[in-house]
Amino acid sequence: MSALLLIIGLLLMAMRPAEATQSPTCNASNKTITIPTVAITPGQSNGPIGSAVQATISIDCYPAYTNTPNYYDSFNVQTGQLAPLDSASTPPAGGGILFQTNIPGIDVLLTAQTVQASSGNNGPNGTPGWSIATINCNFDSGVLNGQNCSPDPVSVTFTAQLYKTGPTTPGKITSLTLLEIFETDTVATPPSYWGQTIYYSGASSSFGSLKLNTVNVSMSTCNVAAGSTNLSVTLPTVDVNALPTTGSVAGQKSFPIQYTCPSGWALYMTMSTANPAAATGVILPSTSCAAGSPATNVGIQLLQSNQQPVQFNTAQSVGNSPNGTLNLTYYAQYYATGSPIGAGQVCGTATFTMSYQ
Repeated sequence: MSALLLIIGLLLMAMRPAEATQSPTCNASNKTITIPTVAITPGQSNGPIGSAVQATISIDCYPAYTNTPNYYDSFNVQTGQLAPLDSASTPPAGGGILFQTNIPGIDVLLTAQTVQASSGNNGPNGTPGWSIATINCNFDSGVLNGQNCSPDPVSVTFTAQLYKTGPTTPGKITSLTLLEIFETDTVATPPSYWGQTIYYSGASSSFGSLKLNTVNVSMSTCNVAAGSTNLSVTLPTVDVNALPTTGSVAGQKSFPIQYTCPSGWALYMTMSTANPAAATGVILPSTSCAAGSPATNVGIQLLQSNQQPVQFNTAQSVGNSPNGTLNLTYYAQYYATGSPIGAGQVCGTATFTMSYQ
């Protein structure tokens, strides 16, 4: 009797299930989402910006099931290895995940179907992520090879869109791997006479991913006020005696330049002319005056708002743009380029260019 009990004990030990550290991997593809260039307008409110782009990943766990000796396997397909999240901002009412980008004030909003994207601890091995679907596989004598998985394959559709969360600047969003795909194989306990069963203590390795390509973020150009695009500044008539020596000035007149830009940009003004004089900021008179003989030994000098002469072809700082219309004041005045002054008309042309960073 003791010998028979010993044999039975050995048989029971042989039936004891084995354990593996990782679940087998299902099959899926790597997908990349490419968002077109996004332009942000001055004063644009927080929220979605630009176009929403979709990508669909199909997941097949039948090959993983056929690679196990088990008769029952439930594959819980999960997302994990999420890119850095924006913990300071809340996704919109529809849900989803906000991923940080390298540009402050710009996130990536990711949503998913049929299960909404979330960042709870439902990813592989309890890490951040969410469960996409469960694929149940079992022995079925009514199908080829006696193996069946349902539903299989399953598909998940991701939608990505840029999302403005605060003040921002133009730039390029660097490429991000938003998430990877894993699965956890949960094995039902079969009858003991079905042979050895393998249980898995951990999630599979990654077998798919969703990546975001680089995205260019631009800002709308400054909007110049209609009255500032083609300015005509008329200087007062002065007597030639008001310019007694070379370098004398007279007849100063102010003129405004108005435009709007996104708040906080560093702005620069560059002025140029086709007829510069030797003196700083002075335009030599043009021969295209409407009527009469041009004055001699006199030009037009342009001054910045601080009364300093404009340096042609040099970007000069005008400070940061405000929240609203920026008003700049410039000045024009006669400038004696030689002596004596000859009476007549004086006219000249300058072009201004605004740049920002």
